[in-house]
Amino acid sequence: MGPRRVDGLVSERVEKELLVYRQLTGETHALNEAAAVVFDLCDGAHTRTAIAAEVALRCGLPADEGIVDLALADLREAGLIAAADDDRPGVTRRSLIRRLSLTAIAVAMLPVVETILMKSAASAAPACL
Repeated sequence: MGPRRVDGLVSERVEKELLVYRQLTGETHALNEAAAVVFDLCDGAHTRTAIAAEVALRCGLPADEGIVDLALADLREAGLIAAADDDRPGVTRRSLIRRLSLTAIAVAMLPVVETILMKSAASAAPACL
């Protein structure tokens, strides 16, 4: 069984990014194109090999499971996917770049998951004088 998204997520595509809101924590996460492909395929049915092939097809990156592992580690840290039985030790971005001899353009396309901090409506409202 492959990686699986957690429940309680709302997502919306904005250009080439995917914004994912986690209702449980109130956090929003921005996923670049490669991370979004991995996230989309975290349905429990896709293997790392299949996900790597799809990332290569859609993003032009090498079909390497290390790229998938990098994305899965970021997605798991953000609380967007559940830990799988076959989780592997984390791969570092630096070791992946060296091992695959990636160009600067390819490095910029590696999966990225960023947490967007937003003020609550109450704290964003101006104080009455």
